[in-house]
Amino acid sequence: MSAEVDRFLRSVLKSELLPREPLQEALRDLPKVGRDDPKTVADHLVAKNLLTPYQAHKLLLGVSLGLVLGNYRIQAPIGRGGMGTVYLAKDSRTLQPAAIKVLSSKRAREGERHLQRFQREMDLSQRLRHPNVARTLEVGVEHGVHYIALEYIPGQTLSRLVHSQGLLSAARAARLFAEVAAALEHAHAQGIIHRDVKPSNIMVTPDDRIKLLDVGLALLVGEEVEDTEVVGGKGYVVGSLDYIAPEQTRDPTQIDARADLYALGGALYFALTGKPPAVGTNSKEKIHAHRHLEPEPIQRRNPQVPDPFARYVHRLLSKNPDHRPSSATEVRQAMLAWADKAPVRLPEPDLGVYEAKAWQPESSAGDTLGEVFQAKADPGEPWEPFDAFDQEQWRRDRILWWSVVGASSAAALVLVISILVLIFKR
Repeated sequence: MSAEVDRFLRSVLKSELLPREPLQEALRDLPKVGRDDPKTVADHLVAKNLLTPYQAHKLLLGVSLGLVLGNYRIQAPIGRGGMGTVYLAKDSRTLQPAAIKVLSSKRAREGERHLQRFQREMDLSQRLRHPNVARTLEVGVEHGVHYIALEYIPGQTLSRLVHSQGLLSAARAARLFAEVAAALEHAHAQGIIHRDVKPSNIMVTPDDRIKLLDVGLALLVGEEVEDTEVVGGKGYVVGSLDYIAPEQTRDPTQIDARADLYALGGALYFALTGKPPAVGTNSKEKIHAHRHLEPEPIQRRNPQVPDPFARYVHRLLSKNPDHRPSSATEVRQAMLAWADKAPVRLPEPDLGVYEAKAWQPESSAGDTLGEVFQAKADPGEPWEPFDAFDQEQWRRDRILWWSVVGASSAAALVLVISILVLIFKR
């Protein structure tokens, strides 16, 4: 066994992805040809569905810590946000998939405020329990790294849905956004203003239902702001510039729930037109558009939208909060009046896309495990990874191989000497 294979197998054990006995059992039928090559050993474990390609890739790089966070085994990265990476994981207790949001170590090193923001999200996400809000399973800290375990939601974001399938009909959009309004209604009842409603934070499931994501920028009603770099304040812009409410661009702490209704209206405008309501090539132009410019009429971009529905969406986008609907409840009820009754069944994504079927090392842009967890030079407990093999037979095979090599070499040497003798005699 080569030293490289020994290091790889020690990393597998150290990662806690595989206990010793299943690992040894899996190695019994590994072809002898590849026993000294760590890549071949890793591929063998992937083929037996004991490791994912991503896990094998990390272990080959020497990263063993961080592939297990609490009760969750990291499978592969599936998304990236401003604070870190989201991974597909499997709950070791239930074997159900989960999404794990990990705070990037780079963000943690940049300043205490990033950690405080993530801790706020850990706290606020646990306060929301609603069918249309992504459910937080648990939060934790492992090896000094903060993570949030969320329910895994199959489907695609509204942003991707519109880009891949085209504009939504008014009736379908009304039904979906009634659920977005229901999610905000629940959040507002808990005293939470989302502050970042946008198409990429709205997940559409295969049964055409809505899940609202990401409370990382949320504000508590009546919250005393102690650190403007964490929560925001006058002079700070908190939110996504394509969908942010005008008043939120002035002071993101001096807003109420109607700021979320403006953002909901912006996301709805996108679903119907394929464009955000604010026109601009940079942040200054977009802020100016939100504050002073009316968005292009919806029916100019999509004539199929009924006039009353288009007018209601433009009302949501009113510059003055007093001119918008008064609550998410009111919006939900209005949307239901226009909604269709037949959900569209979408294809359910295969989890294998993120596991053993398609993940490639070059697809891990934004992956933070390599920087969060550094491999340590820890020899670990003494062990023989290949105990599972027939060691005696393996030794006999090696002795036989070297015997054949030695005999062949000796025969070749005798032949060379004989030829040289004949040459000199002449």
